Amino acid sequence: MAAAAAKSLFDKRKMALAKARFRAWWEGEQFDEDAALAAIEAAHEAANENVDQGALEDELFEFDMPPRLAALQVLWGEGRIRPGEESADGLQIARLGLPPDGVLALLGPGLVAPLSALAAKHPGRIEIYEWREETIAALRHQVKEAKLAARVNVTLIDLESHSLPVGAFDGLFSTDDFAYASYQPHLAQQVMKGLKPGACAVIEAYVGFKAAEFATAFASCFAEPQIRPHGDLLKVLTDTGLIVEGDEDITDEFLALARTSFLGLGQKLADATKLSVAAARELAWEAEAWKTRLRLLAQLRLQRRRIVVRKPAEEAPPEPVVEEGVAEAPPPVAPTPKEPEPDTTKHLEIMQKVLAESEKNKR
Repeated sequence: MAAAAAKSLFDKRKMALAKARFRAWWEGEQFDEDAALAAIEAAHEAANENVDQGALEDELFEFDMPPRLAALQVLWGEGRIRPGEESADGLQIARLGLPPDGVLALLGPGLVAPLSALAAKHPGRIEIYEWREETIAALRHQVKEAKLAARVNVTLIDLESHSLPVGAFDGLFSTDDFAYASYQPHLAQQVMKGLKPGACAVIEAYVGFKAAEFATAFASCFAEPQIRPHGDLLKVLTDTGLIVEGDEDITDEFLALARTSFLGLGQKLADATKLSVAAARELAWEAEAWKTRLRLLAQLRLQRRRIVVRKPAEEAPPEPVVEEGVAEAPPPVAPTPKEPEPDTTKHLEIMQKVLAESEKNKR
């Protein structure tokens, strides 16, 4: 274990040295490898005296936010890849009815802001299942920065095939996952499977009839959109056995959050003095795609729904399985109770008397 940790740190030092070399080249400065190594070692020694290994790595190796994620956070706020707001996110905990020590499953948060809002209301453990490979490293870094790592676990999953643990969660919150799952019944089955009996899930998703504009509206997404009609999504959920307790149209609420962010974009750009050229380009692409998406939402050709479902408290017993081509055996018939046999003794005595009387008369 110690050897592995030493090798990891050595590799990170090499990475830090490579970054220093690149920085010198970018700035047009002469690179002094010995001086760079000495600076890295000095930082290592100073940090090692005061902090643990995890903090040491943070001190030496700064996380570089990818341009696209930097652009999305300029557009929607720190720790967000889509429109959202802390108080609205936090309200979902009340809907779930989680016990303080309950386990919450959080699907597809993207970055840390939705998690932070939920964690502020729920003191228990949170299991994150994120399918966007582009966000996973940033999400883990932000979870650590927010000091939530002690009770939050982040897992990268394949949305199409991942299997949740059976009956592990007291509540589940899913955002956008059903809008990007190519086979929604599998995802619905995982929600049903992961919840404890009687537990609740809140699902937010886009719904709508297929339109050619979806290609443009979702051009900057992390996956191919799989938008389906509202009724189809409800049927998928109920066919799995989940009980739909709430179904809200939150399109107007979502639009208001998005428009507020767009209105403040100019000021955000002015404040983001360190936004790289690559991030600025990503921001332009995102803004263009989102304009189309918001127009579809305003026209109600695309909707945003919040669906509350619950797993039944008691599962119905399975029906007996009858093999194909084999007739089901009829139920056993109770035997008819036998009537008591008649007592013939008295009949014989009467017949004997009649015969005796008949003999007397003959004489």
